[in-house]
Amino acid sequence: MTKKSIYFGTLLLTALAFSSCASDDTATDKTAGKDTPKTGTVFSSETEPATRTSATYTGSGLDFYWTANDKIWVKDDNNIYHQSSEDDIANRIAAVPGSTTTAKAKFWVNGTYTGSTHKVRYTGKNGASDKVTIKASQTQNTPNDAAHIADDGDFGVADATGSGKYSFTLNHKAAYVTFMPYTAQDVIAGAKLQKIRIYTDNTSDQLAGTFDVDDAGTLSNATSTSNSVELDVTGGDWNGGFVIPKSYFPNYTTNAATIVVKPGTYSNINVEYTLRDPANYVMGTITKSYTNVTFEAGKNTPIRMSLKVKEYPGNDYYMWDAYQNYWAGFEWNNPILSKRTQPVLAGRSNTTDAPPSWNTWISSHTPRDFNDVMGYTDVTGTSPAVTPKATAIGSPNVNEWLWYLKKGDLHYDQTTLWASMGHLYSGGMWILKKSKIPNFSSNHAPDETTDYTRTTTIVSYNSQDEGKTIPQGKPSNLSNYFYLPCFGQYWAGKLDNIGTMCGYWSSTVVPDDTYRTYGVLLYNNSVELSNLLGRNCGFKYLKISNEDEYRPF
Repeated sequence: MTKKSIYFGTLLLTALAFSSCASDDTATDKTAGKDTPKTGTVFSSETEPATRTSATYTGSGLDFYWTANDKIWVKDDNNIYHQSSEDDIANRIAAVPGSTTTAKAKFWVNGTYTGSTHKVRYTGKNGASDKVTIKASQTQNTPNDAAHIADDGDFGVADATGSGKYSFTLNHKAAYVTFMPYTAQDVIAGAKLQKIRIYTDNTSDQLAGTFDVDDAGTLSNATSTSNSVELDVTGGDWNGGFVIPKSYFPNYTTNAATIVVKPGTYSNINVEYTLRDPANYVMGTITKSYTNVTFEAGKNTPIRMSLKVKEYPGNDYYMWDAYQNYWAGFEWNNPILSKRTQPVLAGRSNTTDAPPSWNTWISSHTPRDFNDVMGYTDVTGTSPAVTPKATAIGSPNVNEWLWYLKKGDLHYDQTTLWASMGHLYSGGMWILKKSKIPNFSSNHAPDETTDYTRTTTIVSYNSQDEGKTIPQGKPSNLSNYFYLPCFGQYWAGKLDNIGTMCGYWSSTVVPDDTYRTYGVLLYNNSVELSNLLGRNCGFKYLKISNEDEYRPF
């Protein structure tokens, strides 16, 4: 049978079959109190258990139902397919108040039918007799209701049997994938699922496309194919989407979402979930990969995914080389609720509880204030480099940051989700590890002999000055790269640029200066080594001995 609505009330995939009831096989429809003469031969379906076809697996089940505007195609005595001209679907639905579907239906089809068996095809709401289109872009508006499949690629075949009037059991031949995402993480719970994309790494794979279909339901002669199928679940509302439940188990009634795909075996399948944080409107993705996946014709594959993201602490923003973090005693997760005054959303500020030096060039020398050590002053370059005393120890020095920025093949990743301080964010930079950068050195800048930790010469760098563009997305070999999330910064007690800018300290202060320090600013379209950063900013550190500290997965 064909149904445009799918429900998940069993643990078995059940493709319900249709045949006719003798009491209903008339050419007059009286279902809803009407008496409307029909023309053509009757082809009926019903849901008697004895005539069901089913494919059993461990997972959730699909129940198919007829809905308004469903059509079938039937081959007549002259081997010509005719589309049904009339049906009783609307009347059956009207007979059950509040219903939008019916489990059985009757179709009237023009043509000459004298054989005992006639071929039946169902090719979706807009299908042709010999063509099926599985869409690369699909839409589901309601959780646990896949009414869209008739529009997006569902199809099936049957042998109708009888004499004068016929019954049939439709065998669905599309493959279906039902996703049931959930989470045990508070930071994801309540987020809105925007879309799900299923794709392969092989561009020649055919998850979607337009295909010829034969009487056996076999697809061939593909055109306009795609190795990716995307399901939008927002209902066309930017604030819409299915809510991700907080649970240790999936709940199909909350957000089950179904995609139609071409049956087949695929060497790899990637599933990409796009989520939106309802508080800060940030969107990003969580991706899971599977190998050697087979989607069988007429069967549903359930994918139950516990969504997880890397959660980064919010208690490690520091003024340069301070002994304590910027919000020590006022952290966003302080055990004392009244002390949780750290701003956690971009644009929020709190100067009352910020470190005393939040708006001065002179350190107040509390544990939260910056180290005001004098920068390098030896014009001969023979004195040792000026080094930090506290939390800036182990951060890349100015030479090392120049190697990363100039030779690190940086890629800006705007999609990978991560979390901090109770909210979801995306935005981060992938940079080649020092072991993968030829000739990487701590003692001089790239393409130079100058050691900028032991000179009075001030250096800076901006990729835009060299006309360089930053590639977008993940690099191909992630194991060669480390990741820096865009944590933004605290400036004058205000959280700025979280999710859009990566600010990290170096271990090198600017020569002949007690306020400025070298640091890096990483954006989606440029990267910069700045010599103008005030030490009273609240930045994060990268420890060069632990490049993978912030790896998101």
